[in-house]
Amino acid sequence: MIRNLKVLVAAAMALGVLGAFSASGAQAAEFHCSVEPCAGRLKPDETTGTKTAHHVFVVENLTTTEAVSFTCSSLSGKGTVAVKKTTTEVEVGGAVGSASALVYSECTINGSPGVTFDMNGCKYNFTVAGNVSITGCTNAAKQIEVTIPECTFDIPEQGPLSGVTYHTIGTTPNREVTVSTNVHNIKINATGSTSGCKINPSQTLTVTDTTANSIVTGETPFGVMADAWWE
Repeated sequence: MIRNLKVLVAAAMALGVLGAFSASGAQAAEFHCSVEPCAGRLKPDETTGTKTAHHVFVVENLTTTEAVSFTCSSLSGKGTVAVKKTTTEVEVGGAVGSASALVYSECTINGSPGVTFDMNGCKYNFTVAGNVSITGCTNAAKQIEVTIPECTFDIPEQGPLSGVTYHTIGTTPNREVTVSTNVHNIKINATGSTSGCKINPSQTLTVTDTTANSIVTGETPFGVMADAWWE
């Protein structure tokens, strides 16, 4: 009986050591690129022929349950900092007017045109943990500005915010990474009247939902496509 107990204990200890080794040897997925340095370029996800490329922001007044929706056809931009072949984060965006600046295109409010997005140099930092942060805004007073004729919405630097997923598309040596966002609870402020903003700006407003797909392509410093994947 004692001998059998010793054998069982030894076996359990061996399994425990093996489990610990396996856990320590396992690595979380990371961003990979075939060249170094490597820059990431954002482009619309148009491979499916659907509206998944659209970037939708739902702004809610949590007190009155009013809501207003912004939709942009796509988001483009380029990594401002060259990254290594393997990295845990990718930052996209750059100075106002630069080739790397983030640009939202063809934006509407509740389906009507007349919306402009000014990123003011703000960047998006995506991490392997599935988070995104708004960082590096060159004008702290303005940050991200969303303007309609009679109202301005401001989105300050913030994060990390959860709700980002990645997957690899294409085949070697032309792979890319799809970035899908479903981010909630983004701080936003509004300046204007209730009629102009389509929502009461004097109360707490929150971006309660975002839906978007973009593709990140790896590039050499000379703008030549590289192989990029998530693994």
